[in-house]
Formats: sequence, structure tokens, C-alpha cells
Amino acid sequence: MKTWKRFQGAMALALFFSAAVMPAGASGRENDDRPESRYYYTGVLGDGIGIQMELVMDSSGVTGSYMYDTIGTPLSLSGGIDKDTSIMTIVEQDERGSRTGTFVGKLESEGTNYAKTIEGKWMKAGGGDKIPFKLNKIAYYITSETKSGGKYEMSYMYPDFISGLKPLQEISQELEKNALTEQAKFMKEAEEFFKSQESEPRAEWQERYNYAIEYYSPEVVSLSGEIYVYGGGAHGNTEYMSSNYWIKDGKPHLLKLTDLFLRDSNYLKALSDYCINDLRKQKAGWVVDGQLKELGADDMGAFAISPRGISIAFAPYAAGPYAEGSYFVTVPYSALKEVVDPAGPLGKVAGLSGGK
Repeated sequence: MKTWKRFQGAMALALFFSAAVMPAGASGRENDDRPESRYYYTGVLGDGIGIQMELVMDSSGVTGSYMYDTIGTPLSLSGGIDKDTSIMTIVEQDERGSRTGTFVGKLESEGTNYAKTIEGKWMKAGGGDKIPFKLNKIAYYITSETKSGGKYEMSYMYPDFISGLKPLQEISQELEKNALTEQAKFMKEAEEFFKSQESEPRAEWQERYNYAIEYYSPEVVSLSGEIYVYGGGAHGNTEYMSSNYWIKDGKPHLLKLTDLFLRDSNYLKALSDYCINDLRKQKAGWVVDGQLKELGADDMGAFAISPRGISIAFAPYAAGPYAEGSYFVTVPYSALKEVVDPAGPLGKVAGLSGGK
């Protein structure tokens, strides 16, 4: 749902959070200075239309995005919550900024699990019938920040699935392990660097490590991530990562690109051709001047899955000089229909027969 490009935008403005890790139902929600909380929901609109929604709630209101399970194109959301009635009103907009509808729903909590469900009505912009909807929270985001006396600061964010299902618990544990490992690595390198300096360095080190849910279903969970590191040089560096899981036989299987396609198919060429053509349209420097003519599996290793297609992130220096920044390409399933394995993890997501 939230591709890397959106992840760099409005929903990633506050990358450094409270030093304390926030539980699912952060306290003080009735106060005007309530901390930012980020939640992920799945639910139903009308007669069985599946939707997914990510919401950021804080003292300034509510922002986020949602998508239809069968389409996958995110629509932005913004609005607020009446703290006396727990009624949330959020307006949706398309990519052109046109208002397309409004959600009005009541937040219901259970113990410390704030906003466990949201239920209400959706109405199309311009009026019309009010269509019922219900959302169930499936994850909240854990955030943390570490600072060391002007020498360095490091923050991380990742989703924690609140379902009692073992596969999702295992995914949450893996995300936690990876975040803590990255934090420890960065802090060790920073401490060693500053100890080695005879004079005060000119700038503090920074690292931001963030993961977000791109798509969720009982069979496939896709997460996209970003690491930004500044180590005192001319500029920082950004890298992209992803974790895609196929829930099969009660276990989460971490997917590689090859797992998505028919055996012996020329899927790499299909992906590479589409990406190169799209990058050329985006005027990626090294594609335009002919230095980059084809892509391999490693070049497309940061990929995320959604009903829209396979989204691939290219960090600075991957398709052009640093000044051009990052590039993002979503390869639609229509361009991959000859190579996707319909009985594999993309079967249902891509709307192909035979998906299990």
C-alpha cells in the first residue's frame, strides 16, 4: 500500500520518535499532547469489498492512506478524531489531490488496545448512499530513538503484528531482531569512530531505519524498508530493503524474486525490460546515457508485493548519480503474466487462477 515513494513523503516526516517504545494502546490518548501512534487495519467496505488502511494518529489529527485489496492503488487520508465521542472523520483524495470520499467511524478500544476497531459509514464525494465499513487493527508500529550527547542519534520503526497467529508472531520477532541488530551495529561503529578522533568531529552521525507494511493478506505479507545513514561525509546514503513472506503450512517463508515466477521462465528479462523502459521515461541518468542497459536479480532485490504489481526501489547511484536521488518502478502483473507462477505466492495477489 505504502510504496517507498510514499514512505519518503507525508507519512515519513516524523522519523525520530519518543525514546520509549510505545505499546499498542499508548496512554494519554485523551490528552491534546498525545504521542504519535501508527496503526495498520484490514477490513470490509460494503458487501465484502476488502480494504487496507494505515493511519497515523496524533494531537494534530489523523493522516494515512488506504487501498482496495483488488486494486492496490493508495488513496491519501486526512482528518481528525473528536476526543469526546471517539468519532473519526477522514477525507480521502486521489493522486491528483481530488476529494473522492469520506469515512466517518467510531473508534472502539479494548483495555489498552486503543482503536482496536473502527466502524462507520463511507460516502462518495458529492453525496450518495452511505456504505458501511468496519476495520480491525492487525498491527501497530514500534518506534524508538537513541541519542548520545551530540555524537550520534539512531531511530527505528517497524510493525508489530498483534494477531496471536504464530506465523505473524515470527515475522514480528524477525523484524524486532533486525532492528535491534542494526541499532547495535550503528552504535558500535559510531562509538569506535568518535573514540578514535583527536578533535571534535564536525557533525553527528545519524541513522534512520524504517519498515512499513506494503500489503497484507492471510497468505502474503509484504514489507518495504529504508535505511538512511549519515557518517560525517559530504552527504548521507539511502538504501532500500524489503521482506516478503508467503504464509504456507503454518509458517512464514521469506521470498526471493525467483520464488514468484515459473521455473525456467525468463522472468529477469521481463522485469529488467520493464524497469529499464520506465527508468528511461523518468530520465534516470545512467539509463539515458546507455551505461545501464539491463538489471540483474541483485539490482532488483528491494521489491515489494501488492495488487498493483511488483514495486522495486532503486537507491541513489543505482540508476543515476547521487544528485538525481532514488527511483521507483512498479511492474504491473499484465507485463508479467507469461512468467508469474499462478500456483505460487502471487497467484491470489495478481488475480490469477490457481493461486492458493
